[in-house]
Amino acid sequence: MFFHFHHSCPTKTTTVAAQKNLLSRDFILLFCLSLCSNGHIAVFYCFEQWLEGIAVSPNWRGILISSMFAMVLILRPPTSFLLLRGGRLPALAFSTAALIGIMTGYLWLPEKYLVEGVLALRMLQGIAIAVQSSCITSVLVNCIPPGQSARGFALFSLTILLPYSIIPAISEKILLPLLGGAEPRLFALTGLLALVSLLLVIPLAPRLKEAELPAGNQSGVSNNGALWDSVRHSGLFCIFLACLCFSTMTILAIFFIKGLCSVTGGQPSLFFSTYTATIILVRLLASKRLDGMPHHSVSIICSLGLALCMLGFAWGPLWTFVPIASLYGLGIGLLYPMLASVVYNRSTPATRSFNSNMMMSAFDASGMLAPLIGGLVIHAGFGYRGVFTATAVAVMLCGLWTLLDWLRFHRMDQRKDA
Repeated sequence: MFFHFHHSCPTKTTTVAAQKNLLSRDFILLFCLSLCSNGHIAVFYCFEQWLEGIAVSPNWRGILISSMFAMVLILRPPTSFLLLRGGRLPALAFSTAALIGIMTGYLWLPEKYLVEGVLALRMLQGIAIAVQSSCITSVLVNCIPPGQSARGFALFSLTILLPYSIIPAISEKILLPLLGGAEPRLFALTGLLALVSLLLVIPLAPRLKEAELPAGNQSGVSNNGALWDSVRHSGLFCIFLACLCFSTMTILAIFFIKGLCSVTGGQPSLFFSTYTATIILVRLLASKRLDGMPHHSVSIICSLGLALCMLGFAWGPLWTFVPIASLYGLGIGLLYPMLASVVYNRSTPATRSFNSNMMMSAFDASGMLAPLIGGLVIHAGFGYRGVFTATAVAVMLCGLWTLLDWLRFHRMDQRKDA
């Protein structure tokens, strides 16, 4: 694949040819920065099993897992709104630097206050991620040319998938044995990725210094009330709920697959490497076709297929583990860009950044909700198979909300034609 670079994201002054270029300089820099940053999240694939190993109760495990996502959920909406008016450069630099100290903090947890210490680190990490990801998202949506939203989000989502395809496999087979099986040492080691992220902030500095809502009426939104009114009438409520249910499934699968494999005999590293490799292939090979697909229909079909995959993981024979992981990757590879593209296409230029961060807030909410659900299911005695049955219900609800959104707009189109 050949990459074409230009010096900035598309603006009103860029040429038509430049506007059609998705793989801009800033897009690729954001891609690399986000890739490193998401390594701090991917390394926690073993977090639940580590908590079990140090005798933390199932309910506390759910709280500790979800606490980070709870802080991201609380802080992302106000952060994304404040960042519209500038200040993204110091915010991104400070939050990225903070992650170094937070990740190394797992090496110095006091035994007497272990749970409290982990909770504090998770909450601080959530604050840093909320600021960092809001900065990245606010720049990203302005780097995606019109008509390439599905492709843009599909390619950028690889920044989440690649860490999950690499870190669990390397950690299980190489790093953890070298580190004496100590997960806190593994967490601290990935903190070094923040140093790379800090270096990538430097060439992005000119773009990060820009305010997204300039003074006056140049942005098309003159005040906070008008911005909120535009967001409120976007009709994206059902899609945000679909994103919440979809992400609940993925979070449950990520954090509880290692526990399920301890029951079924599967290999968690094989799960991560198989499904992420499938997603990467789907998005690289089909990225140019994603924007032409019927978003709602594909989303509904993928939701039903993913529900069957979840039930297959929980109750299917062991020989189906790898084929189901491939189908799971296929479903996720198509479903996320479809939902993200609906949000992008149904937003105005002035509300695109805010709506995209609202979509990310739905994902944050699932990060808080899903571990609590998983902990409650295990505490109720249904085990890891019960958790994966719950994931099937969650993704079926994703399909239902997408169907309701399609019906709503189908009725609106009929009224316009009448």
